[in-house]
Amino acid sequence: MKKLITTFLVIISLSLSIIPSEGKTKNIQVNTFEYINIPFWQKYNDEILINHLNNMYKNNFDIKIAAYKIEESEKIVKLAFSNELPQIALNGYVGRTLTSSDEKFGDLIIPDYSQYHYLLPLTLNYEIDLWGKNRLKTKSMKKQLDMQREDERSLYIILTSNFAINYYNLIKTDKLIDIQEKLIESQKKICKLIKKRYENGLASQTEILAEEKNLTFLLEEKNNLYEKRDALLNQLNVFLADRSFEEIQRLDYDSIDINIHSPKEISFDVVEKRPDVIKSKLKLEKAGYDIRISKKNILPSFTISGTLGYNAYELGHLFGTKTGLASIGIIPYFDIFDGGKKINIMKLMKSRYNKAFEEYNKNILISMQEINDSLYSTKTSEKNYIITRNRVNIEKEDLRLIKRKEEIGTANIIDTLVKEQEFYIIYQNEVSSKINNIISTINLYKASGGIDIFENNNIQNL
Repeated sequence: MKKLITTFLVIISLSLSIIPSEGKTKNIQVNTFEYINIPFWQKYNDEILINHLNNMYKNNFDIKIAAYKIEESEKIVKLAFSNELPQIALNGYVGRTLTSSDEKFGDLIIPDYSQYHYLLPLTLNYEIDLWGKNRLKTKSMKKQLDMQREDERSLYIILTSNFAINYYNLIKTDKLIDIQEKLIESQKKICKLIKKRYENGLASQTEILAEEKNLTFLLEEKNNLYEKRDALLNQLNVFLADRSFEEIQRLDYDSIDINIHSPKEISFDVVEKRPDVIKSKLKLEKAGYDIRISKKNILPSFTISGTLGYNAYELGHLFGTKTGLASIGIIPYFDIFDGGKKINIMKLMKSRYNKAFEEYNKNILISMQEINDSLYSTKTSEKNYIITRNRVNIEKEDLRLIKRKEEIGTANIIDTLVKEQEFYIIYQNEVSSKINNIISTINLYKASGGIDIFENNNIQNL
């Protein structure tokens, strides 16, 4: 009896000793600061943008949902780990037996009786992880948790990039509206001058209608720009989880001071650090664990089962010296025939592994394509911005010359206004080109998995 109790207590103490401490549990928490990469965004020299991003990280609903998904996955890992530990329960029983007739056991006769039965045992069930099956299940769940963390990192990168893109599109739209107002004002002056010419017999009604039609086009474009600005403001407020939909503070276009140049080449290491590629690799590793688990499920299992407690028929004697109850044993289990279930599960796991392997290779290829496409787009937009900026300088000089001609009488005010409109249109192109260049750097940052690659100029090409 004493040996059984001692064995029972030893098993309980050993199982409790392998339960992870609170300190170890906290280590699985990920510091999301590394997802944010604020040093990269500081290159844009815009504290307003940085403040908006920090507010988004605190308030955005998608980020909060992702955090709860991580917490949920952590609990699932703990549930998987619990299968590695003994299951100890208190399974008490209180009952009264009532018989109305004699009971015979051979020559032994037990007359009708009534009595209470008190049972107060601890029960133990522990599957011996002889083949390491339960350990592998926990490792498989940890891989699932790591995959969830990569999804969270991907969400941070996407939300941050999309917010910044909308933010700079809003700045661009503000500037385009400002220029559009100048175009409209200039066109109104032209319409007024053409009407005066018509009154003096120097212009036809067709010319008046043509200029008024041009004015309607400009007014229509202004309305479209206002609509686009409202849509961008609404989207940014959703990012910030601001239900008031208040005005979004932003930098003025003329205050933008960014000096970011695209890298000449990008290392293959960048591909391997993308969250989707890492997730594919983790999925492949998890599938490998699942294959090993399915193989070990075919092997026999051994469960230690035991009971330790008290058994009495009188409540006052429940904790007496003669009422102790203890038992322990090993229960082997092996499926002799299950209809091929476990074999088919193993084949299913192998198919999933092969699929995960192909998905991993596919994601690497797609990642290389996306990074290269973004890199080429960044280089092209940077070149186009330089060209557009030079064109604006040429048009500015051309406008200066036409104004000079107007001063000396070789050109009229309408010629000057037309040239001024041409300058404004090209200036709009420069504004769009500059913002598109900035957005291309953000897209490259997103395609690179949130890694700052804009300082690497002498590294291996993809």
